[in-house]
Amino acid sequence: MGAQSAPMNNAPPEPKYEFRGAWVTPIGGRELAEWPSRPGLPMNQQKAELVAMMDNVKAAGLNAVIFHVRIAGDALYRTSYAPWSVFLTGVSGQDPGYDPLEYAIELAHERGLQLHAWFNPFRAMLPNFRGRAAASHVTNTHPGWIRDYGSQTWIDPGEPGARGEVLGAILDVVKRYDVDGVHIDDYFYPYKEADPRSGRAMDFPDQTTWLKYGIGSRFGNSRDDWRRHNVDDFVATLYNLVKQEKPWVAVGISPFGIWRPGYPAGISGLDAYSQLYADSRKWLIEGWADYYSPQLYWPIGSAVPRFSQLNVWWQAPEQNPLGRHIWPGLATMHWGKPDWRDTEIASQIELIRSTHSIVGSVPGHVHFRLSFLTRNAGEASRVLNSNVYQDDALVPGYPWLSDSVPAAPRVDLAPSYMLHVPRHVAIAAGDTAEIRWWYIQTKKADGSWEATLQRAVAHTVNYLVVDNFNILAISVRAVNTSGLMSAPVIREWND
Repeated sequence: MGAQSAPMNNAPPEPKYEFRGAWVTPIGGRELAEWPSRPGLPMNQQKAELVAMMDNVKAAGLNAVIFHVRIAGDALYRTSYAPWSVFLTGVSGQDPGYDPLEYAIELAHERGLQLHAWFNPFRAMLPNFRGRAAASHVTNTHPGWIRDYGSQTWIDPGEPGARGEVLGAILDVVKRYDVDGVHIDDYFYPYKEADPRSGRAMDFPDQTTWLKYGIGSRFGNSRDDWRRHNVDDFVATLYNLVKQEKPWVAVGISPFGIWRPGYPAGISGLDAYSQLYADSRKWLIEGWADYYSPQLYWPIGSAVPRFSQLNVWWQAPEQNPLGRHIWPGLATMHWGKPDWRDTEIASQIELIRSTHSIVGSVPGHVHFRLSFLTRNAGEASRVLNSNVYQDDALVPGYPWLSDSVPAAPRVDLAPSYMLHVPRHVAIAAGDTAEIRWWYIQTKKADGSWEATLQRAVAHTVNYLVVDNFNILAISVRAVNTSGLMSAPVIREWND
């Protein structure tokens, strides 16, 4: 984090909360890929790129990484559920020699960043894939689940065994990795493609599963309702399973920005409800995620004011009665295009903040994607840092996951009577609550405060070394697994 001005009473500044995330993925080649920049890089070069990427996230003023771990029936981590991704070594199933997800989590937490694992649940192959899938790939292990649809290769969500396998893959990450969240995007059933001969939209080829599981059931003859039920079942089960395993791990969804055309009045565009079979409004009403990042990929000043109207619509109690976090996805990918002002993204962030201020909720947003913030020597990042990211922010907590604010920590100073000898600070939880982070503010000789977020080692004394003798005081707050923060404990050096 960074320097903070001291308030008038000389106490440490109150923390600021805002989710500032970015999606990162290897898709897009050298120009767009965040990590790795291309398949087949040696392990040490992949690691070096990952370090540089996390440094860029921190320098950009963000506090969360939404890290692509399942792209198309593959894995950027070690698992028995899927083969190693071709994006790592250039060969499907080939071991890169280390675990990228484990390493990414370590790097993120060292920098006070959260890491959310991003999954494409049902995409089996990318349209441009020309290699050979590993023997352990779903297209080879369960060919009966696979559907070819235009240029796309899909796992049929109507197959209960397939839904169970994908859920198992996600839960495997929750169990074995110290992720802060899991995240799924807008790909459930595929976006419609046109028949090259007739030009009409093709139907998804799930006749086999419809006849086996759908027709004659409570859905009658409505295949669309049955498809929506399949996605509903997946989303609800995912949330419940994650909360049973680790209640503090956040579940995030980034649906298409429009639930249905006409909601709110005057809004037009793709109908995700009838084309992707994604009833995202229902999921929000039911509370089947902890945060939503609807993809609001339009400029504020467009003829149909989708961004401004949908930003309000998703927050409204009719859609969000349980007060889940709404952190829109931003089209940072359009930065620098002729019809997008350089100030567009900053204006959108300010508009999101003003809406949250009215509603009384905590703001946030996610950039699509990180590479558009950091390319061209970080031009976009510099613009945002000088306009909307002047102050650091913490990821908001999830109060519905815990109603218990952690006790103030125990903070003990070890005196140092010799110059240039580091000062040691011992920090421990004030009660038996599971502490995930320490929020540490240090007071400098000029009266300003500097804040850092340090990962807590559970159920033990944590030691902090302060080797700058210009630091006069320290403030420590405990942050529990649900993101709720204790009162500060302030200690001053008198030696």
